[in-house]
Amino acid sequence: MDATKLLHDLKSKCASLKSAAELFKDCSAGEKKEMLALMTAAAEEIVKTVSALNKAA
Repeated sequence: MDATKLLHDLKSKCASLKSAAELFKDCSAGEKKEMLALMTAAAEEIVKTVSALNKAA
């Protein structure tokens, strides 16, 4: 995959994770559990994208 596309994906995924982290404090207990699952998935995708970027470099 193209490094430019990977960097774009990485920026987008990081922005999503940052937004979720900012919203977390205002969530109810049930919402926090859902938000943590979303943040975990986003973090895993970030790791995959960084790994792909490493291979492309």
